[in-house]
Amino acid sequence: MTIPNLAIHMNRKVNEGIAIKKQKDILPLAAVLGEEKNQGFFADFLAREMDCQKEDVLSYELSLYPYEAGCQLGLNGELISSPRLDNLTSVVACLKGIISAREHAEGDGLSIIALFDNEEIGSRTKQGANSGILLQILERIYSASGYSREEMWQAVNGGFMLSVDVAHGLHPDYMEKADPTNRPVLNGGVVLKQAASQAYAGDAEAVAIIAGLCQQEAICYQQFVNNNDIPGGSTLGSMASALVPMRAMDIGVPILAMHSARETMGARDQEHLNNLLQAFFMA
Repeated sequence: MTIPNLAIHMNRKVNEGIAIKKQKDILPLAAVLGEEKNQGFFADFLAREMDCQKEDVLSYELSLYPYEAGCQLGLNGELISSPRLDNLTSVVACLKGIISAREHAEGDGLSIIALFDNEEIGSRTKQGANSGILLQILERIYSASGYSREEMWQAVNGGFMLSVDVAHGLHPDYMEKADPTNRPVLNGGVVLKQAASQAYAGDAEAVAIIAGLCQQEAICYQQFVNNNDIPGGSTLGSMASALVPMRAMDIGVPILAMHSARETMGARDQEHLNNLLQAFFMA
């Protein structure tokens, strides 16, 4: 499918800025069928794909996403351009970190990565970060392992949570949008994010713990706060750490064009994030 824009000849003020109407301006073009075939064409298509009768298709969900593959760019291949860097970068790092740590596991403890659905629509779903699913999973693991609820809460209170999301990198065309002194750059390392509003989870002690781990393992890192006049987004860290109360810290790689159909990051930053997650799970 594609969503073709209106030609500039038919909307010559487009570069002055236009409001996008969801009901009208972003309807996808899926096929050219002819008027007589429009009725029920998608149910027919699904039935063929599923090798069943059209009447057997009782319901379906359909979501569109950018299909193009990512690529490296820049004079020395120092940049990555791809759809959905937010938040595939974090998923890859978490998976690599916990797998690597498991292969070199020593001592006791429980390590978990939680890859939640529905972040961009608010996380208030049965499987989102703002639900009871993480706490329920923890309770069932501890119960099945023979621990009491009190022992679980003692472990939770002594735990540490990383909320791994992307961060706003310094955009060379819009430098005034960044804080004057906290300006993460692409290929500058993992970003430690803070907000006085607690939109990002973390406090001075959490920052010190992760910064110390980065220094110990020679992992590049940098720090971020929003420009005070430009409120930023939020992450899952504050939600999850409120429902499962433990110390938490928001981190991630800096990117440009966050939430666009195609985002840009520094190629070296993924390695820094992978190394930090591995060190975190092995600590």
